[in-house]
Amino acid sequence: MKTKVLAVLMCLTMLLSLAGCSKTTTKENNAVKEPPKVSDLKLTLGTAPGPPTYPLAYMAEQNSNLTLKPWQTGDQLISMLSSKEVQISSCPVTNAMIAYNKGLGVQVLDVAVWGMLYVMSTESDVKSLQDLKGKEIVLAGQGGLHDLIFLHLLKMNNIDPKQDLTITYLDMQQASAMLASGKIKYAVLNEPNSSVAALNAKKNGVKLNRVLDLTDEWHKLPGQENVRLPMGTIVVVNGTNITAEQIATFEKDFIEAAEWVNSHPAEIGPIVEKYVPWMKAKAVSESIKYARLQPNHAADCQSEVEAFFKELSKDTDPKAFGGKLPDAGFYYQAK
Repeated sequence: MKTKVLAVLMCLTMLLSLAGCSKTTTKENNAVKEPPKVSDLKLTLGTAPGPPTYPLAYMAEQNSNLTLKPWQTGDQLISMLSSKEVQISSCPVTNAMIAYNKGLGVQVLDVAVWGMLYVMSTESDVKSLQDLKGKEIVLAGQGGLHDLIFLHLLKMNNIDPKQDLTITYLDMQQASAMLASGKIKYAVLNEPNSSVAALNAKKNGVKLNRVLDLTDEWHKLPGQENVRLPMGTIVVVNGTNITAEQIATFEKDFIEAAEWVNSHPAEIGPIVEKYVPWMKAKAVSESIKYARLQPNHAADCQSEVEAFFKELSKDTDPKAFGGKLPDAGFYYQAK
């Protein structure tokens, strides 16, 4: 009997040790029925143009003491962080690294969004990256995270980005609009832009297809089978008088809000549009199932984030990350 009990305990221990960062904090199978309560924190939050903003908008709707400051460009974000305008902000992981390497006193609290890049097309003939040869494809943000991921995938699949296809750079909203109108046939889009494009295309009588999920393509790379694509983060801005207790409370609220967002796509759309008017309610609601909004405490994900960037660094200039991959101080540790 003792042997059986010991065996069960050992199995449980192994399962818990393997869970780690791969265990998402969102409740995919158990919908959050009641809107979670939000603590009465008084904070100013920077909001990125993407899914990490969805829980922040929910939190601001519940707590009028939270002020949201949307930003659109990397320069705006850096200015906001360096001037200490915000105590916490959502931002792409590469922007967080650049800010950290510039000595702006930021630390990543959570990796909130993983792998939300899709090749969208008015055609349906693309089944693999090899099928993109000879085609023109639109990308947003030359030198940014989307560009780096896509170019790396091409090169690792023996596709020369300069010779085997034509890449045109436009901003994300331009790319989305041109794809929806049928003026271009292929684009790499994130969320909610891919959902915006799909909905607008439908209005124009154009069928838009998600022909490739770049997360799936990444998992085909050797050694990357179980590595997610860290994309959207939540960073803490040190030197703004925010306390460890406030940070812990914020993180708890954010994770619970994300759980509710994932379970209530129809309800969160209008809330997000209220705080960030260009992010339209219907597109936000549609994007939930593609956004991979799965907040994880960043310090628990350090090895996974590093594995992703070590792979990306095989053919990427370190300047894209601010000169180097950050050390352990990049990851916020609860005090």
